[in-house]
Amino acid sequence: MTLRDLYDTAIEIGREVDPRGRAALDRQLVQRRQEYAALPEWRKPYYDQERFNNPYGDVRIVHGPADTELTTILMGINIGTQELLLADNLRGSGTRIDAVLSHHTNGIGVPADTLIYDTVPYHVDLLADAGVARADAEPHITDMMTDRWNYAEDFNRNGIDMAKLLEFPLACIHTPADFHHGRGVRGAIEDAHAETVGDVVEALLALPEFQGAARIGAIPRIMAGDAEQPMGRIFHQDGGGWMFPVEVIPLLKEAGVGTFVTIGCPAAHQRQAQELGMGWVRMPHNACDNVGLNLLLDKVEQRLGPLHVIPCNYFERIKRNGI
Repeated sequence: MTLRDLYDTAIEIGREVDPRGRAALDRQLVQRRQEYAALPEWRKPYYDQERFNNPYGDVRIVHGPADTELTTILMGINIGTQELLLADNLRGSGTRIDAVLSHHTNGIGVPADTLIYDTVPYHVDLLADAGVARADAEPHITDMMTDRWNYAEDFNRNGIDMAKLLEFPLACIHTPADFHHGRGVRGAIEDAHAETVGDVVEALLALPEFQGAARIGAIPRIMAGDAEQPMGRIFHQDGGGWMFPVEVIPLLKEAGVGTFVTIGCPAAHQRQAQELGMGWVRMPHNACDNVGLNLLLDKVEQRLGPLHVIPCNYFERIKRNGI
């Protein structure tokens, strides 16, 4: 496979499982072309035209030839200067490294905050699926996007600068993998027939990625409610890039959500959930991202053939399909 094959396949797999459906994603791509056409000429050179074909602002080839043949890649949850130096060291000692791939966008030249309108709107769909009226959800998500857009900075280029100097192709895959951690987490909870908040913790520990995290002390933690509290309906965020605003928690309570199962739990969110009598299970971040990446890579290998992955920076490759 080539780097372009991996990139295109990750996007296609994301589109296949995206809860918004293909028609909504196609409309988004049309809107991006219309946005570009409406720009004054002086702005057009700065518009990311990858947005015409790729609905995910956090999936990009940021450096290197797209036709690079891939046999072995270095992959991590986060990639920065030290991981690229690691790749260079491995290459110097005789290990083949065809490209470096990151899950998160920070530090590798992808301006995720400036492409927030290709990532965060998914929150509205996620909230609507949970029973929140779109008209109630949209103002909170719009405010969140506006705030991040206004304060976006240019701090992300260290990785891409190093990749150029060291001549490593560099890319990232985020949202399509996050959709898959959603499938893995919800599947584990359903398979366990969880009924209480404590049951959720036990269910998550059936996943090998969570077992690995637990062995170093990072277990799913109950942040609100208690182990005996009925789980009720869960709300699990599997995309959108950032944690949902605290203001939507009462809306989710009104919609019938009983327990949150998420990466992260800011103090304000924890307090709000406690006050409303809701449960909250906080998952170890990297373990959750590992689930998503592993499930996505399994599909990639099924379609494109074997790919040797050297894991680094919190990533652990665990295969489920025997390839």
